[in-house]
Parts: sequence; C-alpha cells; structure tokens
Amino acid sequence: EVSATAAVLLDADTGQLLYEKNGDEQMLIASTTKIMTALVALERAKLTDTITVTASHMVEGSSMYLRPGERLTVSDLLYGLLLESGNDAAQALAGLDPHGPEAFVDKMNAKAQDLSLSDTQFCNPSGLDAPEHYSTALDLARLAAAALENPDFAQIAATRSITLAGRTLNNHNRLLGEIGACGVKTGYTMACGR
Repeated sequence: EVSATAAVLLDADTGQLLYEKNGDEQMLIASTTKIMTALVALERAKLTDTITVTASHMVEGSSMYLRPGERLTVSDLLYGLLLESGNDAAQALAGLDPHGPEAFVDKMNAKAQDLSLSDTQFCNPSGLDAPEHYSTALDLARLAAAALENPDFAQIAATRSITLAGRTLNNHNRLLGEIGACGVKTGYTMACGR
C-alpha cells in the first residue's frame, strides 16, 4: 500500500508508466520545483560563472545561508539548491536572467512546455506555496527523467555531502543512503506535505 496521496513509478529510459496513484492530480510541489530551477540554470550558464549574492536573494524557508556580497559559482549554488534546498540559492540562480527572476520563471514554464509537462506551472524558483504553483506526480517524474539526462545535474543530485564555498552541504534525500537511489530532490511545506 502506497501511503502517498499521489505517486508514479516511471521507467526513465523508456518513459513507460509502471505504476500510478493519482498521477495526474495537480498539487503543490514545494522544493521539487528546484529540479526545474537547476535544469534551466544549467542551460543558461556555465558551472564556473560567478554570481554576486544580494539582499534580494534572501527569502523565507530553507537556506544555504548565503551572505550579501559573497561571490559563488553557479556550481556552488546548484549544490546549495539541490542538497540543502536553499531558497536563497534558487533566488540567486534566478538572477542569471538579465530581466530578473520573473523572466527566469518564465523560462521554467517554457521548459515545462518543451517537455510536455501540461499539468505544471511555476511562479517562483524555490517552490514556496502559491495557488498558481503546481505540478503532478507524473509531470515531476518526467521532469526528473529529463533532468537526469544532464550529467552535471545527475552528479550534483547524487552527492550526499560536499564542502565548498566555506560551508558543508548535506543532501536531505534519505533515499540516497537507504536504497541507493541516485537522486533526485525532496520537498516539504506545511501545506504541501512531503
């Protein structure tokens, strides 16, 4: 018995749906949003590009504890995004778009369309709850499969712990150690659940 409200088991190589429970039910998605944030950032920048942290990158929720004035590479921020689930890292990466974070979110939605994720919509790069920010278990499974095709994403998502940029980052995904999973991203808010 699967206790989750919605679940999907998808063969990532073939796209074949092996199991689903409410797989097409639109729901809040919390920090699983960061799969798309990372994918869009990887398409828009080099891992060695640097970003200067500003006060506007400080947002509520989970954090990698960035400080205004710090200069970090895109790689550093992606580790903070996917391991520590840093909302501050998400905001900093959204700053890659010269037209601002809203334009970056537009690119997230365009990428969702490109991947045929028809039941997905983003309104922020971190996954903070909003009625117009949602996806389904099936769309998230398809997004994860697409993201894992990117070797940089796959490597970062599979990392259990790393020390960089003066901080040690630990992956919150317990499945990495318990069953040998290679990722991808967990998420939690009070409204969304796990």
